[in-house]
Order: sequence, then C-alpha cells, then structure tokens
Amino acid sequence: MKKRITALVLSIVMLFSATTITSFADEYTESEKTINTLGEDLLQGLVGLIAKLIKDPADWVAEDEYFKKNGVADKATEFVDEAQGDYWYLGYGSGSLQTGKELECYVGGSLSVTKKLATEVRDDQRVRTVAVSDGRAVHVFASLDCFGFANSEVVKVRKMLEKYAKENNIASINISALHQHSCVDTYGMNGDIVNAILLGPVRNILGIENPSGMDPDFMDHLYKTVIKSVEDAVEAMEPGNLYYGAVDASKYIRDKRDPQVIDPNINRFRFVPLDAESNETWLVNTGIHTVGMGASGTIVTADYPYYMEKYIKEETGANFIMIQGAELAITSEYGEELVADAEVLKEYNDEGYARLASYGYTLGELTCSIQDSKKLDPILNYARATYTQRVENNIITLAAKCGLLSNTVVKSGDEYKVVTELGYIEFGKDVAVVVAPGELAPEIAFGGATTAEESWSGTTWDFAPIKDNVDGRTLIVFGLTNGQVGYMLTDNSWHSFLCENEEIVTAGPDAGSTFTLNFYTLLGMVR
Repeated sequence: MKKRITALVLSIVMLFSATTITSFADEYTESEKTINTLGEDLLQGLVGLIAKLIKDPADWVAEDEYFKKNGVADKATEFVDEAQGDYWYLGYGSGSLQTGKELECYVGGSLSVTKKLATEVRDDQRVRTVAVSDGRAVHVFASLDCFGFANSEVVKVRKMLEKYAKENNIASINISALHQHSCVDTYGMNGDIVNAILLGPVRNILGIENPSGMDPDFMDHLYKTVIKSVEDAVEAMEPGNLYYGAVDASKYIRDKRDPQVIDPNINRFRFVPLDAESNETWLVNTGIHTVGMGASGTIVTADYPYYMEKYIKEETGANFIMIQGAELAITSEYGEELVADAEVLKEYNDEGYARLASYGYTLGELTCSIQDSKKLDPILNYARATYTQRVENNIITLAAKCGLLSNTVVKSGDEYKVVTELGYIEFGKDVAVVVAPGELAPEIAFGGATTAEESWSGTTWDFAPIKDNVDGRTLIVFGLTNGQVGYMLTDNSWHSFLCENEEIVTAGPDAGSTFTLNFYTLLGMVR
C-alpha cells in the first residue's frame, strides 16, 4: 500500500511539473493565494511523510563527513588589474555525444509517468569546448547539448582530467548545460519513474544503487568525448585578440513570469587568431530557454543553438560555443514574421520544428551583425566556491531518494543539502561574469526584483543587483554551469507550485538568497 500511495503522489506531482503555467502573482486574490498555499502545504506534508519513510541512499552522508573526505572545489587565480602579456591564447574542440543508440535512451525535459524514450533523432547533440588563457593559467569552458549536468558529474570529469590538467597548467574546468528539453537525459530525472518509486525504497534498504534516466553507455561515451574535446582545445591554443560585443535581441525574447526582467542581449566573445589562416572562435551567451519542441516530446534535437551554429559557420567559418544566461522563465518569441524554414519543413514536414530552425537562423544572423565594442585586455581573473543548497522541497527529496536526480546530497541534522558551486570571472577590464549552477532569476543579476507590494508574501528582496557591484563592468551570466540545482528565484517571488511552474523544480524558497549570499562572500574575497 505504501508503494502505491508513493507512486500516486509522485505521479500527481509530475503532472504539475509538465505544465507550463504563465499566470502572474498580481492576478491572484488573497483568498486564491491562501487556497494555493494551503494546498501546497498539504501536498508537501504528505510527500515529506512518504520521503521520511524511505531509507536514505547509502552514499548520502553527513555534510562534514563528505567535505572531510572529498574537500571542496574552491579555486581562484590571482586577481590582477593589468595584463601580464600581450595576447590571449585560445583553442577549440568539439565532438558528438551521440552513440547511434539514442532510441534506447530517455529524453530529458520534463518528468513523465510513462517511459519517455527517444523516438527519433533530428540533429546532433555535441560538446563544444574552449581553452583560454591570458598567458598565465589555462581555463576550460565546455558546453553540452543537454538538459542538465549535475555538479557530481562535473567533479567526475575533472577527476578524469586531473593528471592532464596538472601537466598542462589548467586552473579550472567548467562545464555548462545548454538546457535543451529534447536531448538524451544526462541528469537522471527522466528515468522510469514507476520503477524508481516502487523499487527505489527496496534498493536503498539493500544498499543497491538506484538506476536513473542516464544511460550508462551514453554517459561513458560522453565522458570520453568531453575529455577529448578538452585535450583538443588545449592542444589547439594559439595567440590572438579577444573582443566583446552585444546585440539587442529583446524582440525575440519573452519573459513568462513577473517581474519582467531579461538580459536583452546576445553577448559575444570573438577570438581573432594572429594567424590569418586560423578560424575565429565565437563564445556566444544569451538567456533563452531551449524548449522549442516542448518539454515533453521524444524527438532528439539540440534546438535552436544547432541552427545558430549552422548559420554562423556557413556565413563566417567561425567555431561556435554557446553558454546559457540567466533564463529563469524566459523563452523564445517567434513573432509573426518568423515563418517556417522551407527546407526544414520539406525535410521533416513539421511546422513547429521548421519555425524553431528559423528562430535559430535569426539569432545566428543577429550574432553575425554584432559590432565589437571592446577589445579586451588579456586579463582572465577566475574564482569559484563550493556551497550547499538546503532542500526544502519534499518533491525533490523524494525524487532524489528514489534515484531520479544525480546531484550529490549530504545531510545536516534533519536537513538535506545539495553540493554545488558558483563563480566569478573577469574578462579584461570591461566584462564580468557571474557563474550560476542553475536557472538564475535575471533580477538577481540585473535588478528590478519584485517589490513588497508586488510580492506574494508581502516581503522585500534586500540584496543589491550584482551588476551594481562589479566596478562598472558589463555583467553577463553563465547559467547552468558547474551544477544543476533548478530555478533560483528571489525569495519574495516564491509563490505556490499549484499556480506557478518554477517552484516545483526549485530546491526551496531560499535558493536565490543562498546563492546571492555565497556569491557576495566570494566577490568580497577577491575584490
């Protein structure tokens, strides 16, 4: 009976998670808020009770025990204000993550009570990597076509590259997820939910590892491909100049959730080698969900970045890598003028996918239109810090206990916490980057947070925008980098997951403030 109840409750919860709800807080009456809050409290209480009855997985240890054994991932270079050399050094590597057996794999994007196995593969799923240096240490940035990549997986890749990193003066390895909702599951949450709920508690009692949505063969190939891309990028490093520029893409961006705050730009770092025969490399950053095929589909596609790269490569020959920005509830805005691409429509007879292609081509064209606004001095200052995020969302706890999430979970008394990282980077004297291990609310970085009057809870957000504390530098966000802890809202923007979509895949109401507090602590240590 307990197993049946567990399956029923989690199934109901998963149905909520698959629904995109676009209502705003100020549309709710006080009575509606009360009803939704009470409903959430009841469901959270029931799920929490069930979660308590399930034995913890064997590898969930006490927080102090974990860090005593594993240490922390903190890392920092010396922060300098003047260039130590004349040029930047950059290399590029890329490889396909696909094995040819994708139809045997689960597809990420949204939880499903049925087996969400891939039914078709439309385009490639890749890793793209740059190794960059200001003449001091080397820093690696790899970006994956995938829904999510937990910090535990990032740490695993770093350990595999530990010897190579020491031999090649690599100071940091950073891995981002582009957050496609239509790629093979690399996070674990899209496994066989019924199997997980029914047999997960038994496996925990027996000390047997729970299977997840990650296919072992696919992941083994992924590790090897990422490692090779890092080695290729490091070995291809050459001198050149680095430029930063941006273009306003707000016409093609829609924020589904108040407050209406976005980074309107497509940001571009453009590396121009001294060798005129070498290809340029463009690192592109923008905060737009890659969910053009919906969250619950089973067609494997890398979404609009695939077509951005295709356009840019055909037009310029440049190497392409993209890192997501602050994309909390921000999605694509196609507009009436973005009609389905005729060639793609003819090939697939799928108007939605053909419009997705047009969207990618349009963003690619916009990226090519960027005029470099700054030539960046060769200064790369880097710092990252480990922190733990308390899990107050019992739905996340239950899913993790049953093997559906790949995050490292530690215990602190009666609390569960997820181990993750954040970071701060300076490129030259003009650009600052905040590194976030999830889907950051743009207002945390850029300002415009919900006021007390607008807030569901009637409270304020008392942190200054990060952009106001980076000494006048242009601020951009590398989101879903070195971890996946879900959405990070401002605390006073927390509603009820019965009427909003983001709360159901958030660790808890304090995810935003925990991140911000730890970020400002790190910033204060280096600046």
